[in-house]
Amino acid sequence: MTMEASAEPVLEKADGQVAAKPVRRRIRARDVRWIRAAAELAGTFLICAVIYLSYSFGQLVMGQPSVVLPVLGTALTYLVVTAMLGGVSGGHFNPAVTVAAMFTSQISMVDGLIYIVAQVIGAIGAGALAVALVPVSKSVPDRTWLMFSVNGFSGGSPAAATLGQQHIAFGAPMAIVVELIGCMIVVAAAITTLRSDGRARRNHALYTGLAYGVGVLVTYPITCSGLNPARSTGIAIFAQSKHMAVSPISQLWLFWICPLLAASLVALVIIVTSIITDNMAMRAMGAATDAQLVVQMDADAQAQAQAQADAFAPGAQAQAGPDAQAEAFAPAGAQAQDQSAQASPAPVQTPVADTTDTVAPADTNAQTVDVSSLSDSDAGQNTDAGEDTVAPAEAGTIPDLQIEPLHTASEDEEGDEEPKDKPTEG
Repeated sequence: MTMEASAEPVLEKADGQVAAKPVRRRIRARDVRWIRAAAELAGTFLICAVIYLSYSFGQLVMGQPSVVLPVLGTALTYLVVTAMLGGVSGGHFNPAVTVAAMFTSQISMVDGLIYIVAQVIGAIGAGALAVALVPVSKSVPDRTWLMFSVNGFSGGSPAAATLGQQHIAFGAPMAIVVELIGCMIVVAAAITTLRSDGRARRNHALYTGLAYGVGVLVTYPITCSGLNPARSTGIAIFAQSKHMAVSPISQLWLFWICPLLAASLVALVIIVTSIITDNMAMRAMGAATDAQLVVQMDADAQAQAQAQADAFAPGAQAQAGPDAQAEAFAPAGAQAQDQSAQASPAPVQTPVADTTDTVAPADTNAQTVDVSSLSDSDAGQNTDAGEDTVAPAEAGTIPDLQIEPLHTASEDEEGDEEPKDKPTEG
């Protein structure tokens, strides 16, 4: 993938005058890869920072945990950041979305791994910023602020304190189910709004924001809405030393396995659906081709039947006669030979003017006359008659062709001999 960037205008001389001509510099694919990774890092940092701070400050200031603020805050944050940077990197900002894009060949393996590393780094930076900005006192320690933004289940759930009074807890099975459902919604919305080359469509930001809002609505009371392995990792690293009720690192496995499993399932469904759709399209094309061939064969059969019906018609047989009927039923090879015979002219016989000198035939198909077959008696009769005799024309010759009379060797010899009784000159 290559991109072009315009550098500063460079002054060049043209026809003795100084003219400003912009010079374009081609950006290599390796540079584009790192630009996209930087966009993923920056986008993940912004998203995670807003989520950490809004979850912590909003819930504690309001005094009573509510799901409305996390739903609106998460949906609007993903929508805005994806609209800002989605055109550069595709707007993943989630390792689960990147893994699904790798399985569906919307991004290469190398670029996908770079994306995941950039996303985790951005989330870790946001976690460090959130922990540093949290105000701490003896009455309000760090864990009081972070309990609403750190992902967990059972004792680490946001509703653990309320449910603990009733001896109820959201265990790992419940957390796995809700995280799978929420992650499948998020990943499906993100993958289906990406192009085949990984670029974001126009509705990518809107659908991504709505999908995260629905996911948070389902998962926040149970797990504090993971839905993103990078988001869960960034805050868990810095909350590990804040004396939380449950170690965040010990429960981090669930918030990696569920999103990656959901990404694999979504990618599998997309791949199977595309295969089925392609097979149906190929079958439809094959059926259309077969129907066209059947129609063509029917048309040829009708034409052949019509030709045979015309050949067997009584009026046509009476007009054509027996010769035409025989030619109609003759094999194709015989008809072809007859046509070639009619196309080539018949050979023409040419006479021989002298016994020694023979005239070249006028046509390549002409036959040489055998002079020796003529008898002396026939030659004498033709000479005495004084008439020019013409060799009989064979079938297929041109009747108007004028042929010179044949002179045999005996006639020439008789004409050349001197009379025996001629007296010798004195």
